[in-house]
Amino acid sequence: MKRALLAIFLVASQARAEDAPPAAAAPAAEQPHSEKVSTAALPPVSGAQQYGAPGSLPAVTAQLFHVGGMLELMPVVQVSLGDPFWRTVAAGLRAEQHFDERWSVAVHALGAIGVIDAPVDVCGASACSAATQAQLRAAPGRLEFLTGAELGWAPIYGKLSLFGDYTIHFDAYVSAGPELVRERIAADAASAEAARWAFGGRVSVGERVFLGNTFMIRFAASELVYSGNVRGSSEIERKLSLEGGVAWLFGVGR
Repeated sequence: MKRALLAIFLVASQARAEDAPPAAAAPAAEQPHSEKVSTAALPPVSGAQQYGAPGSLPAVTAQLFHVGGMLELMPVVQVSLGDPFWRTVAAGLRAEQHFDERWSVAVHALGAIGVIDAPVDVCGASACSAATQAQLRAAPGRLEFLTGAELGWAPIYGKLSLFGDYTIHFDAYVSAGPELVRERIAADAASAEAARWAFGGRVSVGERVFLGNTFMIRFAASELVYSGNVRGSSEIERKLSLEGGVAWLFGVGR
């Protein structure tokens, strides 16, 4: 009888243990601390932005494009601004040898035409009318050829980031040198035009924008000063010009 009662008690105890609810999870504070995972250890996500803040990205500091030891050839177009009588429109070729990343020497030759810089009026006794080329033949500034040499210095190499997707590399330069110009001008209003040569100088400030290892866009502003002769009197003539073009680099850089 005792053995039967003991068996019944064991079976009842086992049934209560199986029906009991599972123990509640320990509070988070009591669970063992898990190891921290850095963003560098996270796997890359294909087609999505990688982990990390923008401030953690390394800065671009190196000079990517080089010109030292290379020859630069550039078809150039030049237009003068603010002329009192004749606007000069010129086109030609520039060749520049770069000794290193900063210093260079260049030569250029340009053919030019003179265009009346409107508005230029000639007034008579009763009315004024637009001037013709014949009426301005004694006015200075009608150039037909320009050539010269320049010593260049490029002290600044810079970068400009566009929305973080593309970086523009450029260098700014200054140059100066002698200039020889051929001008067409008449001695007076009643004389025919004649060509004359004049010496002068040019100072330029410009910039190269690199599009590749051997290809760039270049533009500059320059001031040309040369000795003029108007109606038998010597005077200094000035022309402010804008120029631009594409350039190629040849040779092996240093």
